[in-house]
Amino acid sequence: MLGLALLALAVHVGLVALGQLDRRIAALLVAQALLLGLMLAAWRAARASRSGYVVAIAAALVFRVVAALGEPSLSDDVQRYVWDGRVQLHGVHPYAHAPADPALADLRDESSARINHPELRTIYPPLAELVFAALAATGLGVRGFQLAFGLVDFGVVLALGRLLALRGLPRERVVLYAWNPLAILESAGSAHVEPLGVVLLVLAAVWTSAGRRGRGAAALGAAIQAKLLPLVLVPGYLRRFRTRHAAVLALVVLGLLLPYAATGPALGRGLADYAERWEFNALGFAAVRSALVALDSGRALAPAVDALRARLGEDAAPWERVYRLTWPEPLARLIVGLALAVWIGWVLRRRVAEPSVESIHVIGAVLLLAPTVHPWYVLWILPFAVAELSWPWLVFAALVPLAYTAQGGDVAWPVRCLEYGPVLGLLLRDAWARRVVARAAGR
Repeated sequence: MLGLALLALAVHVGLVALGQLDRRIAALLVAQALLLGLMLAAWRAARASRSGYVVAIAAALVFRVVAALGEPSLSDDVQRYVWDGRVQLHGVHPYAHAPADPALADLRDESSARINHPELRTIYPPLAELVFAALAATGLGVRGFQLAFGLVDFGVVLALGRLLALRGLPRERVVLYAWNPLAILESAGSAHVEPLGVVLLVLAAVWTSAGRRGRGAAALGAAIQAKLLPLVLVPGYLRRFRTRHAAVLALVVLGLLLPYAATGPALGRGLADYAERWEFNALGFAAVRSALVALDSGRALAPAVDALRARLGEDAAPWERVYRLTWPEPLARLIVGLALAVWIGWVLRRRVAEPSVESIHVIGAVLLLAPTVHPWYVLWILPFAVAELSWPWLVFAALVPLAYTAQGGDVAWPVRCLEYGPVLGLLLRDAWARRVVARAAGR
Protein backbone atom coordinates (compact mmCIF):
# COMPACT_ATOMS: atom_id res chain seq x y z
CA MET A 1 0.00 0.00 0.00
CA LEU A 2 2.83 2.41 0.81
CA GLY A 3 4.24 1.97 -2.68
CA LEU A 4 0.85 2.74 -4.25
CA ALA A 5 0.49 5.82 -2.05
CA LEU A 6 3.92 7.10 -3.09
CA LEU A 7 3.13 6.58 -6.77
CA ALA A 8 -0.18 8.42 -6.41
CA LEU A 9 1.55 11.22 -4.50
CA ALA A 10 4.06 11.57 -7.34
CA VAL A 11 1.19 11.99 -9.83
CA HIS A 12 -0.45 14.64 -7.64
CA VAL A 13 2.82 16.50 -7.33
CA GLY A 14 3.14 16.31 -11.11
CA LEU A 15 -0.33 17.87 -11.51
CA VAL A 16 0.67 20.72 -9.22
CA ALA A 17 3.87 21.21 -11.23
CA LEU A 18 1.88 21.47 -14.47
CA GLY A 19 0.39 24.75 -13.23
CA GLN A 20 -2.34 25.90 -15.63
CA LEU A 21 -4.22 22.63 -16.07
CA ASP A 22 -6.76 24.27 -18.37
CA ARG A 23 -3.94 24.53 -20.93
CA ARG A 24 -2.83 20.92 -20.44
CA ILE A 25 -6.06 18.97 -20.62
CA ALA A 26 -4.49 15.91 -22.28
CA ALA A 27 -1.90 15.64 -19.50
CA LEU A 28 -4.66 16.12 -16.92
CA LEU A 29 -6.74 13.28 -18.35
CA VAL A 30 -3.74 10.95 -18.51
CA ALA A 31 -2.87 11.76 -14.88
CA GLN A 32 -6.46 11.12 -13.83
CA ALA A 33 -6.44 7.76 -15.61
CA LEU A 34 -3.27 6.79 -13.74
CA LEU A 35 -4.81 7.90 -10.44
CA LEU A 36 -7.95 5.87 -11.13
CA GLY A 37 -5.82 2.79 -11.71
CA LEU A 38 -3.91 3.39 -8.48
CA MET A 39 -7.21 3.96 -6.65
CA LEU A 40 -8.53 0.57 -7.76
CA ALA A 41 -5.27 -1.10 -6.76
CA ALA A 42 -5.37 0.59 -3.35
CA TRP A 43 -8.99 -0.51 -2.89
CA ARG A 44 -7.95 -4.10 -3.34
CA ALA A 45 -4.85 -3.71 -1.18
CA ALA A 46 -6.89 -2.17 1.65
CA ARG A 47 -8.83 -5.41 1.96
CA ALA A 48 -5.69 -7.29 2.90
CA SER A 49 -4.68 -5.63 6.16
CA ARG A 50 -5.68 -3.02 8.69
CA SER A 51 -2.35 -1.24 8.30
CA GLY A 52 -2.96 -0.93 4.56
CA TYR A 53 -6.35 0.63 5.23
CA VAL A 54 -4.82 3.16 7.67
CA VAL A 55 -2.10 4.08 5.16
CA ALA A 56 -4.75 4.60 2.48
CA ILE A 57 -6.73 7.01 4.67
CA ALA A 58 -3.63 8.93 5.76
CA ALA A 59 -2.49 9.19 2.16
CA ALA A 60 -5.87 10.63 1.17
CA LEU A 61 -5.27 13.55 3.52
CA VAL A 62 -1.78 14.13 2.12
CA PHE A 63 -3.12 14.09 -1.45
CA ARG A 64 -5.56 16.89 -0.62
CA VAL A 65 -2.92 19.02 1.07
CA VAL A 66 -0.66 18.66 -1.97
CA ALA A 67 -3.50 19.41 -4.40
CA ALA A 68 -4.21 22.64 -2.47
CA LEU A 69 -0.74 23.87 -3.51
CA GLY A 70 -1.73 23.89 -7.18
CA GLU A 71 -3.35 26.61 -9.27
CA PRO A 72 -7.19 26.38 -9.41
CA SER A 73 -7.14 26.90 -13.17
CA LEU A 74 -9.98 24.58 -14.22
CA SER A 75 -12.59 26.82 -12.61
CA ASP A 76 -12.69 30.40 -11.38
CA ASP A 77 -15.56 29.86 -8.93
CA VAL A 78 -13.23 30.37 -5.98
CA GLN A 79 -12.69 33.96 -7.05
CA ARG A 80 -16.38 34.61 -6.40
CA TYR A 81 -16.10 32.88 -3.00
CA VAL A 82 -13.18 35.11 -2.01
CA TRP A 83 -15.03 38.20 -3.18
CA ASP A 84 -18.24 37.30 -1.32
CA GLY A 85 -16.27 36.71 1.85
CA ARG A 86 -14.25 39.90 1.53
CA VAL A 87 -17.21 42.22 0.93
CA GLN A 88 -18.92 40.81 4.01
CA LEU A 89 -15.88 41.72 6.08
CA HIS A 90 -16.37 45.27 4.83
CA GLY A 91 -19.98 45.28 6.00
CA VAL A 92 -21.51 44.80 2.54
CA HIS A 93 -24.49 42.48 2.13
CA PRO A 94 -23.34 39.80 -0.39
CA TYR A 95 -26.78 39.51 -1.99
CA ALA A 96 -27.30 43.25 -2.44
CA HIS A 97 -24.68 44.01 -5.09
CA ALA A 98 -22.98 42.35 -8.04
CA PRO A 99 -19.16 42.59 -8.10
CA ALA A 100 -19.36 45.02 -11.04
CA ASP A 101 -21.69 47.38 -9.15
CA PRO A 102 -20.14 50.89 -9.16
CA ALA A 103 -20.98 51.16 -5.46
CA LEU A 104 -18.27 48.55 -4.76
CA ALA A 105 -15.54 50.09 -6.91
CA ASP A 106 -13.35 50.78 -3.87
CA LEU A 107 -13.32 47.06 -2.95
CA ARG A 108 -12.21 45.77 -6.33
CA ASP A 109 -8.60 44.74 -6.95
CA GLU A 110 -6.65 42.69 -9.48
CA SER A 111 -8.25 39.41 -8.39
CA SER A 112 -11.72 40.87 -8.93
CA ALA A 113 -11.08 40.83 -12.67
CA ARG A 114 -11.06 37.00 -12.52
CA ILE A 115 -14.63 36.75 -11.16
CA ASN A 116 -16.94 35.10 -13.67
CA HIS A 117 -20.07 37.03 -14.62
CA PRO A 118 -19.30 40.01 -12.38
CA GLU A 119 -22.53 41.65 -13.57
CA LEU A 120 -24.57 39.01 -11.70
CA ARG A 121 -25.24 38.79 -7.99
CA THR A 122 -24.06 35.71 -6.16
CA ILE A 123 -25.93 32.39 -6.28
CA TYR A 124 -24.63 30.81 -3.07
CA PRO A 125 -26.92 30.17 -0.06
CA PRO A 126 -26.36 31.58 3.46
CA LEU A 127 -24.28 28.79 5.03
CA ALA A 128 -21.85 28.96 2.12
CA GLU A 129 -21.69 32.74 2.48
CA LEU A 130 -20.98 32.49 6.20
CA VAL A 131 -18.14 30.06 5.47
CA PHE A 132 -16.77 32.37 2.77
CA ALA A 133 -16.72 35.23 5.28
CA ALA A 134 -14.96 33.08 7.89
CA LEU A 135 -12.30 31.96 5.40
CA ALA A 136 -11.80 35.49 4.11
CA ALA A 137 -11.17 36.60 7.69
CA THR A 138 -8.10 34.33 7.83
CA GLY A 139 -6.45 36.41 5.11
CA LEU A 140 -5.09 33.30 3.39
CA GLY A 141 -6.77 34.06 0.07
CA VAL A 142 -7.44 31.47 -2.60
CA ARG A 143 -4.94 29.01 -1.14
CA GLY A 144 -6.76 29.10 2.19
CA PHE A 145 -10.04 28.29 0.46
CA GLN A 146 -8.40 25.37 -1.36
CA LEU A 147 -6.94 23.94 1.82
CA ALA A 148 -10.17 24.45 3.77
CA PHE A 149 -12.39 22.71 1.22
CA GLY A 150 -9.80 19.97 0.80
CA LEU A 151 -9.97 19.32 4.55
CA VAL A 152 -13.77 19.42 4.45
CA ASP A 153 -13.61 16.83 1.68
CA PHE A 154 -11.46 14.67 3.93
CA GLY A 155 -14.34 15.03 6.37
CA VAL A 156 -16.50 13.41 3.66
CA VAL A 157 -14.06 10.48 3.72
CA LEU A 158 -14.49 10.09 7.49
CA ALA A 159 -18.28 10.48 7.33
CA LEU A 160 -18.44 7.91 4.54
CA GLY A 161 -16.37 5.52 6.64
CA ARG A 162 -18.93 5.93 9.42
CA LEU A 163 -21.78 5.24 6.99
CA LEU A 164 -20.10 2.06 5.78
CA ALA A 165 -19.55 0.86 9.35
CA LEU A 166 -23.16 1.61 10.28
CA ARG A 167 -24.46 -0.33 7.28
CA GLY A 168 -22.06 -3.23 7.85
CA LEU A 169 -20.50 -2.67 4.41
CA PRO A 170 -16.82 -3.31 3.62
CA ARG A 171 -14.80 -0.44 5.06
CA GLU A 172 -12.24 -0.51 2.24
CA ARG A 173 -14.86 0.92 -0.13
CA VAL A 174 -14.05 4.32 1.32
CA VAL A 175 -10.82 4.24 -0.72
CA LEU A 176 -12.94 4.66 -3.86
CA TYR A 177 -13.78 8.14 -2.60
CA ALA A 178 -10.67 8.93 -0.57
CA TRP A 179 -8.34 8.35 -3.54
CA ASN A 180 -10.78 9.39 -6.25
CA PRO A 181 -9.06 12.02 -8.42
CA LEU A 182 -12.37 13.78 -9.08
CA ALA A 183 -12.91 14.38 -5.35
CA ILE A 184 -9.35 15.56 -4.79
CA LEU A 185 -9.17 17.80 -7.86
CA GLU A 186 -12.54 19.46 -7.35
CA SER A 187 -12.15 20.05 -3.61
CA ALA A 188 -8.56 20.95 -2.78
CA GLY A 189 -7.53 21.47 -6.38
CA SER A 190 -10.31 23.84 -7.42
CA ALA A 191 -11.74 24.88 -4.03
CA HIS A 192 -15.34 24.15 -4.92
CA VAL A 193 -17.85 24.56 -2.10
CA GLU A 194 -19.49 21.19 -2.83
CA PRO A 195 -17.69 19.26 -0.05
CA LEU A 196 -19.36 21.49 2.56
CA GLY A 197 -22.80 20.36 1.42
CA VAL A 198 -21.73 16.80 0.67
CA VAL A 199 -20.29 16.14 4.13
CA LEU A 200 -23.51 17.41 5.69
CA LEU A 201 -25.58 15.26 3.36
CA VAL A 202 -23.56 12.14 4.22
CA LEU A 203 -23.96 12.96 7.93
CA ALA A 204 -27.71 13.35 7.38
CA ALA A 205 -27.74 9.81 5.95
CA VAL A 206 -25.59 8.49 8.81
CA TRP A 207 -27.66 10.02 11.59
CA THR A 208 -31.00 9.23 10.00
CA SER A 209 -30.00 5.60 9.45
CA ALA A 210 -28.79 5.42 13.04
CA GLY A 211 -32.16 6.63 14.36
CA ARG A 212 -30.88 10.11 15.31
CA ARG A 213 -33.39 11.84 13.09
CA GLY A 214 -33.15 15.23 14.79
CA ARG A 215 -29.45 15.42 13.94
CA GLY A 216 -30.17 14.09 10.47
CA ALA A 217 -32.78 16.80 9.89
CA ALA A 218 -30.39 19.51 11.10
CA ALA A 219 -27.61 18.22 8.82
CA LEU A 220 -29.98 18.11 5.85
CA GLY A 221 -31.12 21.67 6.51
CA ALA A 222 -27.53 22.86 6.70
CA ALA A 223 -26.67 20.98 3.47
CA ILE A 224 -29.49 22.84 1.70
CA GLN A 225 -28.05 26.13 2.86
CA ALA A 226 -24.60 25.13 1.61
CA LYS A 227 -25.99 24.56 -1.88
CA LEU A 228 -29.63 24.10 -2.83
CA LEU A 229 -29.37 20.75 -4.62
CA PRO A 230 -30.29 18.69 -1.49
CA LEU A 231 -33.80 20.19 -1.70
CA VAL A 232 -34.65 17.35 -4.09
CA LEU A 233 -34.05 14.87 -1.24
CA VAL A 234 -36.41 16.56 1.23
CA PRO A 235 -39.56 14.61 0.18
CA GLY A 236 -37.80 11.31 0.79
CA TYR A 237 -36.43 12.36 4.16
CA LEU A 238 -39.82 13.65 5.27
CA ARG A 239 -41.11 10.06 5.02
CA ARG A 240 -38.61 9.16 7.72
CA PHE A 241 -39.14 12.20 9.94
CA ARG A 242 -41.78 12.88 12.53
CA THR A 243 -43.25 16.33 12.92
CA ARG A 244 -40.57 17.45 15.36
CA HIS A 245 -37.82 16.38 12.99
CA ALA A 246 -39.44 18.26 10.12
CA ALA A 247 -39.60 21.28 12.43
CA VAL A 248 -35.86 21.00 13.09
CA LEU A 249 -35.23 20.90 9.34
CA ALA A 250 -37.34 24.01 8.80
CA LEU A 251 -35.75 25.85 11.72
CA VAL A 252 -32.22 25.22 10.46
CA VAL A 253 -33.09 26.32 6.92
CA LEU A 254 -34.89 29.46 8.14
CA GLY A 255 -32.40 30.17 10.91
CA LEU A 256 -29.51 30.31 8.46
CA LEU A 257 -31.49 32.73 6.31
CA LEU A 258 -32.11 35.18 9.15
CA PRO A 259 -28.69 36.90 9.33
CA TYR A 260 -29.08 37.94 5.71
CA ALA A 261 -32.86 38.41 5.56
CA ALA A 262 -32.67 40.80 8.53
CA THR A 263 -30.46 43.26 6.63
CA GLY A 264 -31.33 42.68 2.96
CA PRO A 265 -32.20 39.92 0.49
CA ALA A 266 -32.46 36.43 1.96
CA LEU A 267 -30.92 34.85 -1.15
CA GLY A 268 -28.94 36.03 -4.15
CA ARG A 269 -30.87 37.05 -7.24
CA GLY A 270 -28.18 35.34 -9.29
CA LEU A 271 -30.02 32.07 -8.60
CA ALA A 272 -32.80 33.11 -10.99
CA ASP A 273 -30.25 33.97 -13.69
CA TYR A 274 -28.56 30.61 -13.18
CA ALA A 275 -31.87 28.74 -13.41
CA GLU A 276 -32.95 30.58 -16.55
CA ARG A 277 -29.73 30.85 -18.54
CA TRP A 278 -27.03 28.33 -17.67
CA GLU A 279 -26.38 25.26 -19.79
CA PHE A 280 -23.30 23.05 -19.93
CA ASN A 281 -22.62 19.38 -20.60
CA ALA A 282 -26.34 18.51 -20.42
CA LEU A 283 -27.86 15.25 -21.63
CA GLY A 284 -31.61 15.06 -20.98
CA PHE A 285 -32.19 18.80 -21.14
CA ALA A 286 -30.18 19.18 -24.34
CA ALA A 287 -32.09 16.33 -25.99
CA VAL A 288 -35.47 17.81 -25.03
CA ARG A 289 -34.47 21.29 -26.16
CA SER A 290 -33.21 19.99 -29.50
CA ALA A 291 -36.50 18.19 -30.08
CA LEU A 292 -38.46 21.36 -29.27
CA VAL A 293 -36.29 23.38 -31.64
CA ALA A 294 -36.98 20.87 -34.41
CA LEU A 295 -40.71 21.10 -33.67
CA ASP A 296 -40.54 24.93 -33.49
CA SER A 297 -42.50 24.75 -30.23
CA GLY A 298 -43.08 28.49 -29.93
CA ARG A 299 -44.85 28.72 -33.27
CA ALA A 300 -46.58 25.35 -32.91
CA LEU A 301 -48.10 26.21 -29.53
CA ALA A 302 -49.01 29.83 -30.34
CA PRO A 303 -52.58 28.97 -31.52
CA ALA A 304 -53.28 27.14 -28.25
CA VAL A 305 -52.02 30.11 -26.23
CA ASP A 306 -54.12 32.47 -28.39
CA ALA A 307 -57.20 30.39 -27.69
CA LEU A 308 -56.58 30.41 -23.95
CA ARG A 309 -55.97 34.14 -24.02
CA ALA A 310 -59.25 34.78 -25.83
CA ARG A 311 -61.13 32.67 -23.30
CA LEU A 312 -59.46 33.82 -20.07
CA GLY A 313 -58.56 37.46 -20.63
CA GLU A 314 -56.78 40.00 -22.79
CA ASP A 315 -54.26 41.46 -20.33
CA ALA A 316 -51.07 41.43 -22.41
CA ALA A 317 -48.35 41.26 -19.76
CA PRO A 318 -48.99 37.79 -18.29
CA TRP A 319 -49.69 36.31 -21.72
CA GLU A 320 -46.35 37.53 -23.03
CA ARG A 321 -44.74 35.43 -20.30
CA VAL A 322 -46.86 32.44 -21.35
CA TYR A 323 -45.77 32.87 -24.97
CA ARG A 324 -42.12 32.99 -23.91
CA LEU A 325 -42.62 29.81 -21.91
CA THR A 326 -43.46 27.94 -25.12
CA TRP A 327 -40.07 28.72 -26.68
CA PRO A 328 -37.69 25.72 -26.75
CA GLU A 329 -35.30 26.89 -24.01
CA PRO A 330 -37.79 27.68 -21.19
CA LEU A 331 -40.16 24.90 -22.21
CA ALA A 332 -37.32 22.36 -22.07
CA ARG A 333 -36.48 23.54 -18.54
CA LEU A 334 -40.12 23.14 -17.55
CA ILE A 335 -40.33 19.65 -19.06
CA VAL A 336 -37.19 18.32 -17.36
CA GLY A 337 -38.34 19.87 -14.08
CA LEU A 338 -41.67 18.07 -14.36
CA ALA A 339 -39.89 14.85 -15.35
CA LEU A 340 -37.73 15.09 -12.24
CA ALA A 341 -40.81 15.67 -10.05
CA VAL A 342 -42.52 12.62 -11.57
CA TRP A 343 -39.40 10.52 -11.02
CA ILE A 344 -39.15 11.59 -7.38
CA GLY A 345 -42.82 10.71 -6.93
CA TRP A 346 -42.18 7.26 -8.41
CA VAL A 347 -39.19 6.73 -6.12
CA LEU A 348 -41.32 7.69 -3.12
CA ARG A 349 -44.02 5.19 -4.07
CA ARG A 350 -41.57 2.39 -3.50
CA ARG A 351 -40.76 1.09 -0.06
CA VAL A 352 -38.51 3.28 2.06
CA ALA A 353 -34.92 2.52 1.10
CA GLU A 354 -31.69 3.44 2.81
CA PRO A 355 -30.99 7.18 2.46
CA SER A 356 -27.88 6.43 0.43
CA VAL A 357 -29.85 4.32 -2.07
CA GLU A 358 -32.58 6.92 -2.40
CA SER A 359 -29.95 9.65 -2.83
CA ILE A 360 -28.46 7.76 -5.77
CA HIS A 361 -31.87 7.45 -7.46
CA VAL A 362 -32.77 11.11 -7.02
CA ILE A 363 -29.41 12.85 -7.51
CA GLY A 364 -28.68 10.55 -10.44
CA ALA A 365 -31.88 11.76 -12.11
CA VAL A 366 -30.81 15.37 -11.51
CA LEU A 367 -27.49 14.71 -13.25
CA LEU A 368 -29.19 13.09 -16.24
CA LEU A 369 -31.82 15.82 -16.64
CA ALA A 370 -30.16 19.06 -15.49
CA PRO A 371 -29.24 21.83 -17.95
CA THR A 372 -25.83 22.17 -16.31
CA VAL A 373 -23.57 19.30 -15.23
CA HIS A 374 -20.11 20.48 -14.25
CA PRO A 375 -17.66 17.75 -13.14
CA TRP A 376 -17.81 18.89 -9.52
CA TYR A 377 -21.59 18.34 -9.42
CA VAL A 378 -20.86 14.60 -9.46
CA LEU A 379 -19.41 14.91 -5.94
CA TRP A 380 -23.01 14.99 -4.66
CA ILE A 381 -23.62 11.40 -5.74
CA LEU A 382 -20.10 9.98 -5.44
CA PRO A 383 -20.01 9.03 -1.71
CA PHE A 384 -23.36 7.25 -2.00
CA ALA A 385 -22.24 5.49 -5.17
CA VAL A 386 -19.17 4.32 -3.27
CA ALA A 387 -21.24 3.11 -0.31
CA GLU A 388 -23.58 1.09 -2.54
CA LEU A 389 -20.86 0.19 -5.07
CA SER A 390 -23.01 1.68 -7.82
CA TRP A 391 -20.82 1.15 -10.88
CA PRO A 392 -22.86 3.32 -13.26
CA TRP A 393 -22.11 6.40 -11.18
CA LEU A 394 -18.57 5.37 -10.29
CA VAL A 395 -17.86 5.09 -14.01
CA PHE A 396 -19.51 8.46 -14.62
CA ALA A 397 -17.26 10.04 -11.98
CA ALA A 398 -14.29 8.61 -13.86
CA LEU A 399 -15.47 9.94 -17.24
CA VAL A 400 -16.99 13.33 -16.40
CA PRO A 401 -13.58 15.12 -16.41
CA LEU A 402 -13.78 14.73 -20.20
CA ALA A 403 -16.02 17.81 -19.97
CA TYR A 404 -12.86 19.88 -19.50
CA THR A 405 -12.09 19.32 -23.19
CA ALA A 406 -14.79 21.93 -23.92
CA GLN A 407 -12.20 24.72 -23.40
CA GLY A 408 -14.68 27.53 -22.74
CA GLY A 409 -17.53 26.33 -24.98
CA ASP A 410 -20.01 23.54 -24.47
CA VAL A 411 -18.99 19.89 -24.54
CA ALA A 412 -19.02 18.33 -28.01
CA TRP A 413 -21.63 15.62 -28.50
CA PRO A 414 -19.10 12.84 -29.23
CA VAL A 415 -17.48 13.62 -25.88
CA ARG A 416 -20.86 13.68 -24.15
CA CYS A 417 -21.59 10.27 -25.62
CA LEU A 418 -18.35 9.00 -24.08
CA GLU A 419 -19.37 10.49 -20.72
CA TYR A 420 -22.99 9.44 -20.58
CA GLY A 421 -23.09 6.34 -22.80
CA PRO A 422 -21.52 3.95 -20.27
CA VAL A 423 -23.64 5.20 -17.36
CA LEU A 424 -26.84 4.77 -19.36
CA GLY A 425 -25.78 1.31 -20.50
CA LEU A 426 -24.91 0.22 -16.97
CA LEU A 427 -28.14 1.66 -15.57
CA LEU A 428 -30.16 -0.28 -18.15
CA ARG A 429 -28.17 -3.43 -17.39
CA ASP A 430 -28.84 -3.06 -13.65
CA ALA A 431 -32.55 -2.37 -14.23
CA TRP A 432 -32.83 -5.48 -16.41
CA ALA A 433 -30.99 -7.59 -13.82
CA ARG A 434 -33.39 -6.40 -11.08
CA ARG A 435 -36.36 -7.22 -13.30
CA VAL A 436 -35.05 -10.73 -13.94
CA VAL A 437 -34.49 -11.28 -10.21
CA ALA A 438 -37.98 -9.96 -9.40
CA ARG A 439 -39.57 -12.29 -11.95
CA ALA A 440 -37.63 -15.26 -10.58
CA ALA A 441 -38.69 -14.41 -7.02
CA GLY A 442 -42.35 -14.21 -8.11
CA ARG A 443 -42.41 -17.75 -9.47
